[in-house]
Amino acid sequence: MIYTKEFIRIEKNIEVLIDSLSDEFTKKETKRLINSGGKRLRPLFLVLAAKAGTINDKCYEAAASLELLHTSSLIHDDIIDHGEMRRGLETTVNIHGREKAVSLGGTLSLFAIDSILSLENKRVSTIMIDTLETLCLGELKQLNEKYNFEINYQDYITRISEKTASLFALSCSMGGILSGASEKVIHKLHHIGFNIGCSFQILDDILDINGSQKESGKVCGQDIRGGIITLPYLLLMDKDPSFKKRILSMTNRSQNHQFDELTDKVRKSSALEEAYDISNAFLDKACHLLSSLKCPEVEKDFTDIIKKLHKNK
Repeated sequence: MIYTKEFIRIEKNIEVLIDSLSDEFTKKETKRLINSGGKRLRPLFLVLAAKAGTINDKCYEAAASLELLHTSSLIHDDIIDHGEMRRGLETTVNIHGREKAVSLGGTLSLFAIDSILSLENKRVSTIMIDTLETLCLGELKQLNEKYNFEINYQDYITRISEKTASLFALSCSMGGILSGASEKVIHKLHHIGFNIGCSFQILDDILDINGSQKESGKVCGQDIRGGIITLPYLLLMDKDPSFKKRILSMTNRSQNHQFDELTDKVRKSSALEEAYDISNAFLDKACHLLSSLKCPEVEKDFTDIIKKLHKNK
């Protein structure tokens, strides 16, 4: 596996952090979630971005904290979305109930934030808090817009920018800052993470429609059932007035089979390929920025990831 050395150090730092948790329930449940097979992309992005400067122990400590922060956000997502499965395992809320899940998510997020603050880097602390504010406001906005299917493409991009891409951008920025990279490089790293993050979310939204439960680790079509419209649906709505009319007639009282019929229609249309094209466009922007970094190792490492995400027709 590529990035083996990086992953080993990231995992060791995550283990150290989890072992320092004082509450036994929090420690046990966090280990279960962490060991469920996450890709570790956010901590990996921080470490790879740090190669633009001089990588050090603080980079790996921050990377581990980011993974715990991401895990806490997933716990809260599952509470809000009534998610029963994630990464092929039962969610915390499904096993332990809402009260314990809320407590765990809050405890873990505060622990991760405190760990990053303990690095005593004012700029890193500031951009982390700013990003968390963006994430929380993005979540509130999404909740307020549930079953509002009249959003447009720009609304969708704003949503994924706030909820997903912002954390990828944070990862890359933190890596640049903690490793002492130049301001120009940090700025580019931020936008590299942002563009890859947008692509990642689009691909995840496609997987929700076109993947198997084994691939996605959750029931397919879950987003639209929960009142969240994603890019492929929007693309088909723009091309098919009758489909748009059906979408706009759906409410929180509509039956699952009605949503599944809409998902099946998207699956059989050209909307998925169009969504792949948009995902690829974000990756192309990231590649352009990487080529201008003048950091061969960083460019190679991120390009390898981009190649795996890029959809070839």
